[in-house]
Order: sequence, then structure tokens, then C-alpha cells
Amino acid sequence: MSDPLAAFDALAGRLADIERRFAGLTDDLDELRATATDDSGLVCATVDATGGLTDLSLAPTALRVGTEELATMVLQAYRQARAAATEQLDERTEGLDATLGAGLNGIFGTPGDFASLGRLEEAMGRLGRLDGRLPGPPA
Repeated sequence: MSDPLAAFDALAGRLADIERRFAGLTDDLDELRATATDDSGLVCATVDATGGLTDLSLAPTALRVGTEELATMVLQAYRQARAAATEQLDERTEGLDATLGAGLNGIFGTPGDFASLGRLEEAMGRLGRLDGRLPGPPA
């Protein structure tokens, strides 16, 4: 069994690292845009970090094709822009999803492992004993 206090310290370190990495990420993601053009070059779509369409440009000659073909061109440009935005998002957030979860089993155990409750109680007991050793507030 691993030391619960050491695991909590490791988790606190990971949380501090994630907090540093997230600093400024919100602004960065607010500015994230991806643009793509369909194969014909007549339709251009731009999306934001969530994949929401923020701009759509059609060349005048795109309006001469039938509605079905135009719809296909728009969807192709949109899908390519969304894939590019997803790629940028993945690059900017790489590792953040796994960083926190790594090692949590050492603290809380695996799903269905109720022995972790004992480890949590042990850690709380140790923290209580440490708190008892601290001097009281000044009089």
C-alpha cells in the first residue's frame, strides 16, 4: 500500500502544474480559429475552438452549382476547418487530460476497491495528529 500523504502531495503538485498550464489558456482558446477550403476552392469556412462556424465565404461561381453540390462543398469546408480546430486544440491542451488522473489510483484505489476508504481515513487521521502538534493561535 502506498503512503496516502505522499500521494496527496503528488496530487497537489500535479494540480499546481495544471493550474500553471491553464494560465492564459482560456484567452488562447478564445482566439483559436481554423479555416479550410473545399476541394474546389469555392467555399471557405472558419470555426472557433468549439467547432462553431464563425465565417463562411462563397465565391460567386459557387452559386452557379446546384444546391446539393453547394451543400456538399459547404459541409466539406466546414468539416475540414473543424478537424483543423480540433488538431490545434489537442496541441494546446496536450497532456492536460491525463496529468490529473495519473496516480489517483494510489490515493483512492481502483473503481470497486473500497480499501481506499481506509487509506483516506488513515490520511485524515495523520493530518489530525499533525494539526494537534501545531501551536495554537497567539493569545
